[in-house]
Amino acid sequence: MDGISRSSKKITTTLFVVQSIASAGMIAIGTLNSIVGAELSGKPGWAGIPAAVYLVAGALAAFLWGRLIGKIGWRIGLTTGFVFGLLGSALVVAAIQMGSWVILMFAMVCIGVAYAAMNLSRFAAAEVTPPSSRGKAISTVVLGGTVGSIAGPLMVGPAGRMAVGFGADELGGAYMIGAVLY
Repeated sequence: MDGISRSSKKITTTLFVVQSIASAGMIAIGTLNSIVGAELSGKPGWAGIPAAVYLVAGALAAFLWGRLIGKIGWRIGLTTGFVFGLLGSALVVAAIQMGSWVILMFAMVCIGVAYAAMNLSRFAAAEVTPPSSRGKAISTVVLGGTVGSIAGPLMVGPAGRMAVGFGADELGGAYMIGAVLY
């Protein structure tokens, strides 16, 4: 990245890695949300509700993150967002084990909050980069999301087998991996 300070390059590279890892977790769990929703609700028609809940929560949280990050800073803001992802992923594992639709919905809100923080990370790259290089910095972070989007679904099968090895439900595997990646 030409014309960018060493510090800006380091931050943008870190954000690329974070975006890759968080996106892999988000996409891994996203591939199962409908299945888990249908199973826990007992109603196939409700399969899309978990995704709708996390997207609505993410949309509302994006506004709140934008306001909050201005006060607490990017590092604390993004870290806190990913803690919500860890919590949400762990709660989905618990919801699956207990067969709880209510816990699943609360978990989806937490995951939506994490989703919003993850998507705001590209603006952190823009903030630390000179105007002439902002587009390149933002696209680097977005590319990290693409890397994660490819890696995430590839982890679902092995994660399910891992979960079974731990004595958990196969559907919980992706959420376990998601928690670790957050």
